[in-house]
Amino acid sequence: MNRMSAFEEYIASAKKALKVGDYIMAEEQIKKAMNENPHSPVVHNLYGILEELLKEDNLAHKHYRAANALDPAYTPAMRNLERISTFELRGRSAHIDFGDTPEQSEEDLYIIEYDRNHVGHLRKKDRK
Repeated sequence: MNRMSAFEEYIASAKKALKVGDYIMAEEQIKKAMNENPHSPVVHNLYGILEELLKEDNLAHKHYRAANALDPAYTPAMRNLERISTFELRGRSAHIDFGDTPEQSEEDLYIIEYDRNHVGHLRKKDRK
């Protein structure tokens, strides 16, 4: 088993364990993946998810921010950080982003609306 496939297997196993609620197995797999690639935003995002599910919001914030610092373009960590940082109940109940859904481009998320002075304003599209 080479280093990249081992890392990917640990990540897949950790995601599966998190989704079924086996947090001990998830943590073991995340630690193995982190040992393979400590600078991966994916690992820190999964660690953030684990901590969030364990109700350790401060640690979850720490790992989501670390993932964001390692790769500012890694949207799952940005979404998770935004979701747990909001005070709105609607935001907190949004789904956790494991990073296994296809990415939606930023162009698909926003529309430009022009006011009467012809000034454009970005507005997030309503989700269907």
